[in-house]
Amino acid sequence: MDCFDPKISREIEVSSKKYIVNDKYYVVDFSSWDEDLRDWLAEREGISLNHQHLHIINHLRQMFELYKRHPVIRTATSELRHRFGAETGTVKYFHRLFPKGIHQAFLIAGIPMQDSCC
Repeated sequence: MDCFDPKISREIEVSSKKYIVNDKYYVVDFSSWDEDLRDWLAEREGISLNHQHLHIINHLRQMFELYKRHPVIRTATSELRHRFGAETGTVKYFHRLFPKGIHQAFLIAGIPMQDSCC
């Protein structure tokens, strides 16, 4: 993943609502994210969201809100295994859902980039 420049932000409009995102399209304000933005970002990433995507997105948001830091991929795979069965609880399976990895999931989940995510 390329580093982001924290000095660069832009305003985008989705469904008549404006959002502030950084130069890689990660939301700047966690609380501004909503389902319209989620769907727009997923489409931009070429991902057709299903119930497993949505479950993980919601799980990642809950973990970020609780701990104020990015969850690790093992948290996500453990949650997949717990909810959908052993065959889904692997990093390989997670990459089927989010081919570009955990950062792609963070992007769609509206989890802001942090300085260490470079």
